[in-house]
Amino acid sequence: AGPHDPHSAPPTRSLTLARSRRVACAGLILLALSRACAGPPAKERHQADGAVAAAKAADAATYAPARLQAAEEALRHYDEAVAQGDYRLALNYAIDARDRAFEAAKQASNDKAAARSQAERLATEFKVLLKRAENRVAGMGSRAASASAERLRTIAKSGPALLQEARALLGKQDYRGTIKLLTPPVETLRREFPTATSTPPRRGR
Repeated sequence: AGPHDPHSAPPTRSLTLARSRRVACAGLILLALSRACAGPPAKERHQADGAVAAAKAADAATYAPARLQAAEEALRHYDEAVAQGDYRLALNYAIDARDRAFEAAKQASNDKAAARSQAERLATEFKVLLKRAENRVAGMGSRAASASAERLRTIAKSGPALLQEARALLGKQDYRGTIKLLTPPVETLRREFPTATSTPPRRGR
């Protein structure tokens, strides 16, 4: 076609189309390169792993098991997302795992401290009540045959071993085990000595 062919595209229009194609191709190439170079969010995964390890060290498996399991479940979803190449979703799971692990560690720390306080109070109370039981058994003689006397004899006999076991559990920081061990005998002795641990009445002025 000649330079004045009416069917020919204007030169400026041809240049514009060619430039648009080059820009589009360059964009596709950059997008492909960015996808090829992108990787899983390793930094966030490392942070989540550290948070889970800290939660386990705080005994979250005992005192915050649901939150710890949720954090570990989020890490499994992270691995699945990475395997599928969905790194944005993997990032979300890594952050979720980290946050849940932080919550598990906080709950475990609080609940463990509360259990420790309760276990130590029970051990102290049991020691006091056991001494009272031993004194009463020694004073009642062997002829007393009431149900109360039999309960006191049983606890007075097994009490020292129970107290020793409770101290061993406290030394291992097994506070829930201590509570489970001492709660039944302490409740029995409270019924036998209802005023032993009650608050004394205030004197009038």
